[in-house]
Amino acid sequence: MLLNFLAFFTNVCKAQTSLWKIFGKIKNEKGNSLSSASVFVSNSTKGSTTDSSGNFSITGLSNGNYNLIVSFIGYQTQIYPIAIDNKNDSVLFVMKENEKELEDVVINLKNGNRNDQLKTFKKAFIGTDKNAKETQILNDSILKLHTTSEGKITAHTNDLLQITNNALGYKIKYLLKEFSYDKKSGSLHYLGYPLFEEMQASSKSQKKDWDENREKIYQSSLLRFFRTLSKRDLIQEGYIIGQLLLPEGNNVSQGGGLSKKINVPANGFLLTVDGRQYIDTLLWPEIPYYRLITALPGHKYWLNFSGMISVDATNAKNSIHSTDFYKPGAKISIISLEQPVEINENGLPNDPSKIIMYGYWIDSRISGLLPFDYHPAGEKTNTAK
Repeated sequence: MLLNFLAFFTNVCKAQTSLWKIFGKIKNEKGNSLSSASVFVSNSTKGSTTDSSGNFSITGLSNGNYNLIVSFIGYQTQIYPIAIDNKNDSVLFVMKENEKELEDVVINLKNGNRNDQLKTFKKAFIGTDKNAKETQILNDSILKLHTTSEGKITAHTNDLLQITNNALGYKIKYLLKEFSYDKKSGSLHYLGYPLFEEMQASSKSQKKDWDENREKIYQSSLLRFFRTLSKRDLIQEGYIIGQLLLPEGNNVSQGGGLSKKINVPANGFLLTVDGRQYIDTLLWPEIPYYRLITALPGHKYWLNFSGMISVDATNAKNSIHSTDFYKPGAKISIISLEQPVEINENGLPNDPSKIIMYGYWIDSRISGLLPFDYHPAGEKTNTAK
């Protein structure tokens, strides 16, 4: 399975001390103020609604680049990139009314069984893990679904999906801009902008369950990996990293075995992920971080390795003392880069479209999504080292 990892990230560079705010006003094209419009910072818990005069304010923002999402029923949703640079910032939004999409009428008339499309969409978008069973879309009627001539399911929304994740204790508003899923190949791509709101627990035990579930998801998440990579603590935190090569020529396997004997290095093994076979050489006992990242000012870094690396997050928490009896775990992923990508202090890539991945990190999907401002109790947020 292949995913251009776009769905869940926005670039935010955190300052060491100062916090700032974004404020402004929302009007329509006639100049009338729009009250109760939704304004939020994508992939975070930071959002607001406009007052009776159309004014909004979002506080607690550190220096960096954000995607600001503005939504109001009957109007076109706006995605506005904004930069915070050591000062508060203001913006005026002028909203345009929605126009009825003629293509939606055509699609609804001759595009097959919507129930089947919706079932396939939910499995691909929400996921199939334990948390997915407790994750629901409350307003799936707003989804624009289409089946292409090649059999792919595509989808988008003009308004915000309302999602509840009762396993992690989040309500999620999600603007889905792009979605494409090929059921035959398993290829999945989606791009969206979520806002997280913490649900109110009905009891102390429920709050405890949510905290534990969030931390469990976080321990093996891509977000934590990027933060740990910045601190150069991967081995100490239990990650197993490898450098990958494809077997030469006819030795490439797609699940049907290898045609020749392959020479595997002493500190390596054959690894199969999503039906593809690789020669994986472990970077052990020392990880050459200079080959993976380049430090930048402000606790940021370039992710700039060449080729492909494997990351096994199965035991990510406990320090690994030996790989003598190591076997790849269930939470292993493969990463490659189209070009170097800047990662900020929060563990978020500046351009996630340049990161290509196979394996574990694309399987949990919406049911395992955490906001970028999530930190478990006791974690230090200063990632510089």
